Amino acid sequence: MIKNRKSRLIIILAIGLMVLPLFFILAFADPVEAEMKTFIKEYSYQASEYDSKVSSRTIAIGQVKRLLLEELGTYLEANTEVKNFELNKDQIIALTGGIVHAKILEESWNGKTYWVKAEVRSDPEEVTKSIDRIRKDKKEALELELSKNKSDEALREIEKLRHEINALKEDKDAQQKFNRSVETLNVVDKESRDNSISKSNEKSIKRSPKTKKKAVPASSTYFVASITTKKYHYPSCTWAQKISPRNRITYRSVKEARQAGYIPCKICKPPDTDI
Repeated sequence: MIKNRKSRLIIILAIGLMVLPLFFILAFADPVEAEMKTFIKEYSYQASEYDSKVSSRTIAIGQVKRLLLEELGTYLEANTEVKNFELNKDQIIALTGGIVHAKILEESWNGKTYWVKAEVRSDPEEVTKSIDRIRKDKKEALELELSKNKSDEALREIEKLRHEINALKEDKDAQQKFNRSVETLNVVDKESRDNSISKSNEKSIKRSPKTKKKAVPASSTYFVASITTKKYHYPSCTWAQKISPRNRITYRSVKEARQAGYIPCKICKPPDTDI
C-alpha cells in the first residue's frame, strides 16, 4: 500500500516537472510579437525618356508605399476600432502614413526598370490608438491629409506626363513639371520621416527627462544632390547651393545617396560611408 502511494506520488511529481516549464513559457511569452502584422508589396517602374535612375527610384518607392498604406488602411478599417472613428478611407490612409513607415527590403535597376520590394510591420492596436489621438488633433490631422494629397497629386501628374511623353519630348516646361513632381515626392517623404523621428525623440525625452540630446552638426544631418548630376554634397557646399529647387533632392544618410547612384562631392568632401 505504501509502495503504491509512493509510486503515485513519483508519477505526479514527474508530470508536474514536465508541465511546469510549459506553464512558464505560456505565462511569460511576449504578447506584443503575436500582435504584429506585416504587409509586403512590390512595384516595378518603367522609366520614361524623362527619367534618371534617381527619379525612377523616387517614383517606384512612392508607389510601393502608397500600396502598403492602402493595404494596411483596409485591414485597420475591417479589423479594428478605426471603423468607429467616422473617418473615410483616404483619411485613414493619411493618418496611418504619419504613424508607420515602409522599410525597403530589396531594390534593383537595369537601366529601364526600377524594381522595389518593401514592407510595413506594425501593431494594429497601437496604430489604432495613434490614429484616435491624431484625429482629435485637428491641426496634425489636417497636415497629414495635406501631405497625402500632395503625394497623390505628384504621382498623378507623373502618370499623366508619362502618357503624353512622346508628344512632349522637346517641351522644356513639361520636363520641369515632371522634375517638380518627382521632387515633391522626395519632399513629402522627407517631411514624413522627419516628423516621425521628431515624435520618437519627444517620446524618449518624456520617458527619460534627464537624458540630454547629443548635438549633431547641421551639415551632417542630411545631404543634397541634383537629379541632373551624380554627386551628393553637404548643404553648405557652394555647388549644393547652386542646385535649383526643382532639381534638388535630399538624403538623410550616405547609404541612401549611394543606393541612388550618387558619389561624394570632391569639393565639400562628404563621407562615402555612414559613420
